[in-house]
Amino acid sequence: MDRHIVENAIDEQLKSRKKKVLNRNAISALFGAFSDPLGALGKIFVGRDDAIDEEKQKIIQDVILEMLCKIDDAISQAAKELNTQGFILQGLIETCAHGADSVVGVHVAENSGPVTMQAGTHIRTIATASKNVTGLKIGGQIEKE
Repeated sequence: MDRHIVENAIDEQLKSRKKKVLNRNAISALFGAFSDPLGALGKIFVGRDDAIDEEKQKIIQDVILEMLCKIDDAISQAAKELNTQGFILQGLIETCAHGADSVVGVHVAENSGPVTMQAGTHIRTIATASKNVTGLKIGGQIEKE
């Protein structure tokens, strides 16, 4: 998404909500006029900008939340497709650990789907002061940490 498109969308949302925000601010000032008449006048004249800025921040947060949800959906969809299509191992896969109980460089679980290992793939697992070291593990369930 282009930054200008997002900024324009925020401005459009703000324009459509501006009247409602200003009315809400005025009603709030009206109810506050009985206890603090001077503060109510300030809220009507100076508080307008504050109310609009506050609404703009709410819109920005909504846009950010929507974008994060779309990113999460895309990642979830990619992971789902990856599980059905399988995956490819290629290049150098290196794991380094010190003092671990168990170290596994690559674990291909039984529900991973088809796995292709390209020619020239190297799995290097380096572990010092570790009890159990495995470079490539095929099968079994992925252990929870």
